[in-house]
Amino acid sequence: MNERYFICVSGVVQGVGFRPFVYQLATQHHLSGWVMNSSEGVKIDVQGRKDALDLFVLALSERPPHLARVDEVTCTPQQLQPSRGFSIHPSQQAAKVAVRITPDQSVCPECLAEMKSPHSPYYHYPFINCTHCGPRYSIIEQLPYDRVNTTMKGFDFCPSCRQAYQDPSNRRYHAQPTSCHHCGPEMTLRDARGTLTTQPETVFVQAAEILSRGGVIAVKGVGGFHLVCDATSSASVMKLRHMKHRQRKPFAVMVDGVETATQYVTGEPAEWQALTASAAPIVLMHRRVHPDLVPEVACDSPYLGVMLPSTPLHHLLFEQYRCYRSEPILVMTSGNLSGMPLITDGDDMLHLFGEALDGVLDHNRPIANPCDDSIVHYAGSAMRVLRMARGYGPFSGHHDYQGAQIVAVGAQQKSTIAMACPGQLMLSPYIGDLDDPDTQQRHEKTISLFQHLYQCEPAHWVCDYHPGYVATRFAERQSGQLLQVQHHHAHILAVMAEYRLTGPVLGFAFDGTGMGDDDSVWGGEVLLADTQGYQRCGYLRPFRLIGGEQAIREPARILLAMLLACYSLQEIQSLELPAFQQWDDRDFSNLHQLWLSGRHSPWCSSVGRLFDAWACLGGLLERPDFDGESGLKVEAAAMKSGQTETLWEMHWMGEAAILDWAPLLTQCITARIWRNDAVVSAACIGLIEALAGAIQQMARRYPALPVIVSGGVFQNRLLMDVLWQNWDQTKQPLYSGTMIPTNDSGIAMGQLWYGMHQC
Repeated sequence: MNERYFICVSGVVQGVGFRPFVYQLATQHHLSGWVMNSSEGVKIDVQGRKDALDLFVLALSERPPHLARVDEVTCTPQQLQPSRGFSIHPSQQAAKVAVRITPDQSVCPECLAEMKSPHSPYYHYPFINCTHCGPRYSIIEQLPYDRVNTTMKGFDFCPSCRQAYQDPSNRRYHAQPTSCHHCGPEMTLRDARGTLTTQPETVFVQAAEILSRGGVIAVKGVGGFHLVCDATSSASVMKLRHMKHRQRKPFAVMVDGVETATQYVTGEPAEWQALTASAAPIVLMHRRVHPDLVPEVACDSPYLGVMLPSTPLHHLLFEQYRCYRSEPILVMTSGNLSGMPLITDGDDMLHLFGEALDGVLDHNRPIANPCDDSIVHYAGSAMRVLRMARGYGPFSGHHDYQGAQIVAVGAQQKSTIAMACPGQLMLSPYIGDLDDPDTQQRHEKTISLFQHLYQCEPAHWVCDYHPGYVATRFAERQSGQLLQVQHHHAHILAVMAEYRLTGPVLGFAFDGTGMGDDDSVWGGEVLLADTQGYQRCGYLRPFRLIGGEQAIREPARILLAMLLACYSLQEIQSLELPAFQQWDDRDFSNLHQLWLSGRHSPWCSSVGRLFDAWACLGGLLERPDFDGESGLKVEAAAMKSGQTETLWEMHWMGEAAILDWAPLLTQCITARIWRNDAVVSAACIGLIEALAGAIQQMARRYPALPVIVSGGVFQNRLLMDVLWQNWDQTKQPLYSGTMIPTNDSGIAMGQLWYGMHQC
């Protein structure tokens, strides 16, 4: 008995070889009809024997192509028509957009083998790709995902590539970036004086030679430029630090394979799996002591960010660099100045860095949508995304939401944007900190891109409470209803969105800063939360930020404020703490007066600032060079601690449940930790264990509620490990972000989850 179905498949189903998969599946089951791309998804009109049709529909969901993600398959019976074989129809633009944008993917093993084979027409071709790999998000300008709607539209096919592109049995069938030496993008190598090299083989030879003699070059990848130098050369790495104005923040490195990586890092099986996955992220792994890796790369961090070559051109660069080092390791960091957006244009690189740059390895395939490297690590028994970008972003998910379109604009730091349309929700790749005008412009362009791609005219805009946030001011200028979400509530909501929770939950939001309901600086909050609102049921004991923002730049001010809550000024001065050694009596007096008056010294309940004070007291840090450095320093010191019998605890005081840090601080003062490295380490692991213990104490008060931990403090791997090791998931579930970052990059998703439940 024959039947006919009209099928619509939604999800990540374009740019992943879905149509040739459908074509081959239909041919295998002797079915007739057609398949085509639409902005609604993949549409299929198919008929044949009932049993064959059932197997066909089942395979769509259960055996899709590797990069595909099928969210929904709808089948509508149709009247039979004359059988005419099976074909692939041209794409169609529909009024409704239900397809997801595919993230960029690293080069697949099949393409890599072809690139290395002298007998292949793609031998040493730096832009080889197929439906299993290559650029997606970075080149798309419009949906559906067809070549004419990408930055490849300016490259006409040669006869051979056109044949591959039109052959349903070829894995390059409708792989939009398909090209070869004869018809595709071209590489160039330039120096600061404008000297140009265009020979395909020569550019990589010369680039490797520049690196071998200590040079710094810019290399254009899929989503933007990297700044690159040899990780075994102190002079090269210090030159790069000077160029980027980056004193101590660790650099990531790229190595040519897993075997080389094992010389520099150790890791869990899940970390090695992430390293070799098609997303090709930076994986933060435990650093080995290696004589060749210079200390200036990761400074004193216990971790090293490692990634493998993600594009064919990176493989070709390493192939040439092996002439100089048998186990090459290159610093590979974002092509920008710290705090500025990723650069995508070679001329801009030369303009910004000038003669400090020894070469620009460039190509002429335009980047429509910049995308940085993703960063992941293993913490709390799971791989967790710290920066969602190339390979992971845009994140999209199927949802039964059928309300009006919503855009959430995110936070000030580590910004992203999120959007909800009927049936789906999305989170953009990492954009950056909105303190810089160029990043502000990129933030607005990302919003425009998602609106354009998904034909979105939002009825609702969601933002943070903070009136000074650039994203908040942007949302206030838009038409449509404005919804505002408190920063720490959004942190909790982001995790709820990932796990599809609506509440109530017990949420711990620990981060650096966020404006609270009482206009003080929050950051150590315990919230009874759901998608409608929250109640603050606990918080870190407040202390003053002497001088406001200046205290964040000078943690000794935070330490002084906390000590003044426990000791007199004279007692503090008599301690002769190293943190205050640059201060004279006048400094102490002025800062004391600011603390007493409260002028320019707001109250703060931030766990992130607590870590600042701890690092300062232990002599680990004088002035932070990057966000989260204090936490990393405390974590590194804690990892050196041996077994100790000292009990370090914090307890919740009174009905307000205020987490009191004062006994822990006075314990450190009594132990005079600044004079003994072993005590510093013990105090650092003590702080981490005390925080984990405090979370458990509070959770026991609400045994019926699932627990969520979110906020930048929970990027601390040791804190997460201690918390998870001592937690009984069978009695009370514990959640934290895995795909959605727990830092401020997840705020937009939390805002979106709130908005979706108000509309």
